[in-house]
Amino acid sequence: MPNICVLAEELTAAITPGGSVRLDLSDVAAPDLSVIQLVQAARVSAAKAACDFALTAPAGDPFRALLDRAGFTSADHPDHSQFWFHGDTSQ
Repeated sequence: MPNICVLAEELTAAITPGGSVRLDLSDVAAPDLSVIQLVQAARVSAAKAACDFALTAPAGDPFRALLDRAGFTSADHPDHSQFWFHGDTSQ
């Protein structure tokens, strides 16, 4: 994965009104909280711009514990499960 600042710039440029962005995180072996924060911020920006923003595939095992610690696997937020795991609650 490129430097987090480079990725932030690329996502900012890609999110356009009415557009569509697909983010591939499959090669991220050791994500940290900055990746989660950046993706969440991109989700919010995309929603405001009516841009279709999604992951190309469900987040893999390297993300599971991190997302859990960050509160993204809570049953209170089914939209997080849909986004990160494509609705697969067995994650």
